[in-house]
Amino acid sequence: MTEYAYQSDRYVLRPGVGAEQADDLARGLGWELVREIARDKHEGVDGQVIWLGTDDVSLHYVVDAVSGIGYAVLAGPSRPAVEPFVGPVLDHLRPWTLPELFERLDEADEPRERVRNILRIGLAATAEFDEEVFHRISGTYTDSEPQVRLAGLWAATYTGYPQFLPRIREIASHDQVEELRSRAASIATALASEGDAS
Repeated sequence: MTEYAYQSDRYVLRPGVGAEQADDLARGLGWELVREIARDKHEGVDGQVIWLGTDDVSLHYVVDAVSGIGYAVLAGPSRPAVEPFVGPVLDHLRPWTLPELFERLDEADEPRERVRNILRIGLAATAEFDEEVFHRISGTYTDSEPQVRLAGLWAATYTGYPQFLPRIREIASHDQVEELRSRAASIATALASEGDAS
C-alpha cells in the first residue's frame, strides 16, 4: 500500500462484505472513488479500491495479494484527521474483532479453517504489540499441518512484530519441511531489516 503519514488498523471483513459495502459507506460520506488496482497474486500486488474524502482522508478496500482476504483501512495526514471516520467504518462494515477471531481459531477443526483464521488474526493485529496475537500465531508453529505453520509465518509478516524473530529463525533451522525452512529464513531476514530501519 502507498505510505501515508497515518494509517488506521486493518479492519478485516467478514464473508459477503467487500467493495460494494465499502462503496456504500464512502458514497454515504460524500467521498469520491479515485483509484482501482487489480490484485495480482503472482506479482504480490494487493487489490485496492480507494475513495478520497474530507481533509485528504482516504478509505481503502484491500484484497491481500497472498491470502485473498479483504480488509478496510483508513489513511490520512494525521491520527486526529482519520479518527472521526473509524466509527462509521466499524458501524457500516462490521469487521471481525480479534476476540472473535481468537475464538474461531480455537474452535477450528479443519486445517483450512485454521489457516484462514490465523491469516485474519495477522491482518487484524494492532500496530502496537499484542500478546494474545503473538500467542495465537506462535501456537501454529508446532502444528502438525505444514500449511498451518506456513500461514503462521505469513501472519507474523502482517503484524511486523519483531518478537516473532526467534521463533521464525527456529523454524528456519529445524522445520522438517524444506520449503518452510527456506520461507522462514527469508521472512526472518525481512523482519530483521524492518526492525533495523525503524
